[in-house]
Amino acid sequence: MIILAFVLLLLIAPGDRLVVNTCEAKSYRDTHKLLDAMADVRSDNDKLAALFKVGDERIRDLVNALNDPARDISLRAQIVIRYLGNLEGMQKLTEWYSKQPNQYPVAGPIPLPLSSWDHKFINLNLIGKAPNTWGDRGVQYIYALALDDAQESKTALDTMIKGATDLNERTFVWNALKQVQQVQSNKLLLTGKDLPELVVEHAFFMSRQDHKQASARLLGLNGTNDKALVEVYISRGRLAEEWYHVVLRKSGDGWEFFSITRVAVS
Repeated sequence: MIILAFVLLLLIAPGDRLVVNTCEAKSYRDTHKLLDAMADVRSDNDKLAALFKVGDERIRDLVNALNDPARDISLRAQIVIRYLGNLEGMQKLTEWYSKQPNQYPVAGPIPLPLSSWDHKFINLNLIGKAPNTWGDRGVQYIYALALDDAQESKTALDTMIKGATDLNERTFVWNALKQVQQVQSNKLLLTGKDLPELVVEHAFFMSRQDHKQASARLLGLNGTNDKALVEVYISRGRLAEEWYHVVLRKSGDGWEFFSITRVAVS
């Protein structure tokens, strides 16, 4: 009987693996199709929301897509992994970065908590460099540093603020530094209102005037409903519009900021 059972196991196992491999292949094809359709995270936010919903359970698909020969697919996979910010995805993404040539694109949100890779990026590309060269990535890090609880992040933000005393007041970087200094960043969003309202009310990255001109809408939740993706729109006139994507993370009975990304400006 033991021998017979062993033979049966040998006969069944390859078929089982074939079923698993077939399922994995179909999952990857479906994920790839969504990535291919998401040309822009703002105009194709329905595709982004679909990936945000299934991304945690398909994180291996997204990690595999980092090595896709199509540059756009690889870049979009990176962006979605960063929107999700789950531990496995971010660890695999950091490993992927370490295997790339010296110059490679970094795109997408900066989720919390900041990692040693993030701090290395900050030290190499922001601290000690002219603030007018920081760009949107520098602004994202300003917001992330303001939200992160680690002492290393508080020290880095303080260093960036002290190094930006001569910055032009009309720049986006100057505005971001001003906001995180003047407004107490409140990570915990109270319950009792819908999420878009909470984001606008607690959006420390916006000026008082922008709060009056801002609206928000929920784009979607992740599969376990513990993260939410909200779009914020600021209308200052036809040629002065901004769009942000804010990811929230469930925290007890409330929500907290997880990442803040300006995705478009006119």
